Amino acid sequence: MQRAWCFTTILLFANTLALTGRDASAQDASHVLNYTPPQNVFRQAIDPAEDYSFNGANASVQVYQFRRFQGNIQQAFQATLLREWIAVMHQEENVAGKPAFQNVNIPGADVAITASFNENRVGLARPHLRMLIIAGNDAAIVDASAGTVQSWQQVVPALNQMASTLRVETVRAPAALTSAAGSAVAGLYMGMKPKYTATMQNVTGYASYQNALHFYLFSADGRVYRAYDQLQVPGGAISRFDFDAAERRDPMNSGRYTVDNGKLLIRMRGNPPETIAAAAPRDGKVTINTITYERQ
Repeated sequence: MQRAWCFTTILLFANTLALTGRDASAQDASHVLNYTPPQNVFRQAIDPAEDYSFNGANASVQVYQFRRFQGNIQQAFQATLLREWIAVMHQEENVAGKPAFQNVNIPGADVAITASFNENRVGLARPHLRMLIIAGNDAAIVDASAGTVQSWQQVVPALNQMASTLRVETVRAPAALTSAAGSAVAGLYMGMKPKYTATMQNVTGYASYQNALHFYLFSADGRVYRAYDQLQVPGGAISRFDFDAAERRDPMNSGRYTVDNGKLLIRMRGNPPETIAAAAPRDGKVTINTITYERQ
């Protein structure tokens, strides 16, 4: 089957994303979705997706890496489009008409299904294409959308090219954290990262991203916690930080990490769990999702 689809009368993208300029190891996951991002895009430093915005077009594409699922996920996809898996700023508000579903072939996947649909926002059609990719008991999503039909037509060739690179690969479990590696990573790291904010103005909701301080705290025994604005470490001693209390209060920003073959592999406990891979810290600095953090 040819890996391409029609959205209204527009040929659209499909395929696995082959790793170009992107770290892609997933702690505690058995599959990873590899791909080549489109050209002429800017990667946003926004979780939980690998989020790419097109330069010169009101359009974007997000990749949500594999997570474990339960139940009949194909049925759920056809019923809800798995909207809850999508980052808030990219979730559709209203679906105009019935989505069109199509099975496609993705190397390494057991099943891949696309859903093409229009979102009706203040009377304007916003094209979407969402792909569900299943491998074993893991599922990933690739989600593309545009603010206008004109922008959609503009980016379709780049999306088709990206689609032609999609593939699913099996990854081994990462190595356990050694004492030496944990001691080398341990510390409080600070950077500047966009922070999602929503306010009410004249009874109208307004949302935006503003740069704010962002911290990662790594313990020597493999625990990690992150927070915006400030992160207090009693007396500057990481051993005195209560990771258990932080995990109960804020599981989405709590997790575990290890170092394997020069890679820092982080697994956050959110719903869905978030996996992060980056080069191990060097000279007191680590870059996570394009943001450089410096040890304090």
